[in-house]
Amino acid sequence: MSLLKNSFWNLAGYATPLVIAIPAMGIIARLLGVEQFGIFTLFFAIVGYASLFDLGISRAVIRAVAMEQGDAEGIQRILGTSTLLVAASSLLAMLVIAGFNTTLVQWLSISPELHSDSAHAFSILAAILPLVLLSSVWFSYLEGISNFRLLNILRTLSGIFLAVSPLIGVSIQADLSHAVWGLFFGRLLTVVIAYFWGLPDSPKRYLLRWETSTAVALFRFGGWLTVSNVISPLMVYFDRFLLSTMNGAKVVAFYTGPAEAISRLLAIPGSVVRVIFPLLSARSGAGHETRLSYLLLSGVCGLIAVVGILLAKWILLLWLGKEFLGAAVPVLQILLVGFFFNSIAQIPYTVIQAAGHSRVTALLHLAEILPYLGLLYLFISQWGVIGAALAWTLRVGVDCLALVLLSRRYR
Repeated sequence: MSLLKNSFWNLAGYATPLVIAIPAMGIIARLLGVEQFGIFTLFFAIVGYASLFDLGISRAVIRAVAMEQGDAEGIQRILGTSTLLVAASSLLAMLVIAGFNTTLVQWLSISPELHSDSAHAFSILAAILPLVLLSSVWFSYLEGISNFRLLNILRTLSGIFLAVSPLIGVSIQADLSHAVWGLFFGRLLTVVIAYFWGLPDSPKRYLLRWETSTAVALFRFGGWLTVSNVISPLMVYFDRFLLSTMNGAKVVAFYTGPAEAISRLLAIPGSVVRVIFPLLSARSGAGHETRLSYLLLSGVCGLIAVVGILLAKWILLLWLGKEFLGAAVPVLQILLVGFFFNSIAQIPYTVIQAAGHSRVTALLHLAEILPYLGLLYLFISQWGVIGAALAWTLRVGVDCLALVLLSRRYR
């Protein structure tokens, strides 16, 4: 029953903020208009791609803490070393985004009248990245000790801040800069929450503690995850940037709107696999939980996909408004098929990584990247936003099959 209980806490931690976030996103879309909203959703993609600079450390911390439970000294070494690693890499991420803000504006084919505001928004976005990565590492401690109740209470508070703060910014002035300033303050509150309530109660001086052997151990597992962190977000988010480059930022919102809905739905399988990962890492005999996860996700995510496909038009109309209908309807329907396969794939992915074989998933992503990018370019050239949805769904379907087969070997 621990799987169901902890999955419930995880799902509650993701779902409760969505009650606010989904309507807030719809209001933001109406206030910003089609093109500015499309660019705003690209900012979420950039924050998602910031996991590249995580270096696989967050996932490695969960696994290391799960294996070191009961050793307070060992856990402090893990948290201190990982904090210093991520702080350094996140500063590099901030400099990269801030330094290429005008280049990104030109590359995304943004309308000339939005160039100045978009470049300013990118500069603000750069300052968000260290906050994202530090809070992720600090929340990993609670995940490693399987304290999902506290973790998701804190995530609920964080999610509400992140949903409301951009809406407040856009309500003050309907432009990208104010929307991203809202994101900044939401992330700042998140990192404060993670620091004061997410870490162990002992003095936080250990966060400045460095141990080379611990860093090597984290890199040994996280290094291959870094390969996945480079490639996986590329396969998740590159379709949006390629669409913007090929068809213009005015078109990308018809894809990113449905894609944002799918990314939020993926919190459901995420809430389950985050429970079994520390169990498997600690070798706690989680085979039963793994089988139950397959049954649970097949039923729940299958039902969501079917209902979403049948009601896609009405969902988009109520959420984003009539301006976002048209091509966005079949895009959402196609992406929902991919959502089902992507949900199932998270279980074998977790089984492989918990066994310490992060190299296997990294090599699989390496094998997938070039065929997918070629297919994506071809499909977008032929069918635009619908082609992007088809390419993503085909890729996650193949990925799911490959992971299921590999998990049987590397269990």
